[in-house]
Amino acid sequence: MALGWILIVGFIVFVLLLVAKDEYYDRREEKKRLELRAEIEWPVTITTEGEVLQGRTVNISASGALLSGVEQLSLNEIVRLNINPPIRAQLEITAEVVRTDVQCSEDQNTPLGVAVRFVIISEEDRQFISFSVYDHIRGERFPEDSLFSPANPSQKARTLSPKSGR
Repeated sequence: MALGWILIVGFIVFVLLLVAKDEYYDRREEKKRLELRAEIEWPVTITTEGEVLQGRTVNISASGALLSGVEQLSLNEIVRLNINPPIRAQLEITAEVVRTDVQCSEDQNTPLGVAVRFVIISEEDRQFISFSVYDHIRGERFPEDSLFSPANPSQKARTLSPKSGR
């Protein structure tokens, strides 16, 4: 009888360990991409210990970016990025190369890129990138001519006008 209870308790512990393992891997996968990412192309100057390279962002988030035109960077290399958005002064960011030889588009003939994780970034620059990504995604979901677009004047008038009579 005691052997039966030991087997039952052992089975329950085994199942709980499997569930905990799955939960751990699920949370680890979620941590990979905490911020929204958008396909925004901005010119970027990459400064390494020995050279200055010119490239562009393929996509960007508040925590990192995919850069094209800079295949010669090495894994774990620390680089200085000067990203030049068109509507603001340049962003100065220190980043670590976390992936190399990344395919930047579906076309096999395009140059490979590198993925970087932002290591040192000012809060102001991080917020600017976050808002830019959000605006870009919102623009894709609600084009300018969409009835639900914030840029649609009739929608603005309806949502901003106060209700009368109460």
